[in-house]
Amino acid sequence: MNIKNIIESYATYINPTEEQKEIAEKRLEICFSCDQWVNGTIRDYCKKCGCTTKIKVFAKIENGCPLHKWTE
Repeated sequence: MNIKNIIESYATYINPTEEQKEIAEKRLEICFSCDQWVNGTIRDYCKKCGCTTKIKVFAKIENGCPLHKWTE
């Protein structure tokens, strides 16, 4: 993800629509079951891309899961 995508994800995280919240929840469920997800003491993140998952789940689909596990 580039800086623009990260900023867009944070903006959506701060003020998501109901649809964006639902999509983020589905994505988090996928992340929680993935062997690349780390439940860290300071932050939860993806070992594949290094992104913080609570923010990453608000990314546009084309900038989403590096393993292509998200369908929306």
